[in-house]
Amino acid sequence: MSADSKPYTPRVGEVVRDHLRRRDGVVMDVVGGRLYLRPEGGGIEWTAAPEHVGPAVDASAASRVGR
Repeated sequence: MSADSKPYTPRVGEVVRDHLRRRDGVVMDVVGGRLYLRPEGGGIEWTAAPEHVGPAVDASAASRVGR
């Protein structure tokens, strides 16, 4: 990351990739600097550190961002 670039900050409702767990999830909330993610089809929520999360690369997931 260059000095001018900003860290990736996902929005609630956005589909993201948890690189540590190697799975995609929907951002449900951000509390205490941790992201709360849930599988797109529903299921058990998990937490992720922001530095382990990035944009989802799946084309269908990318089309759902901002809904």
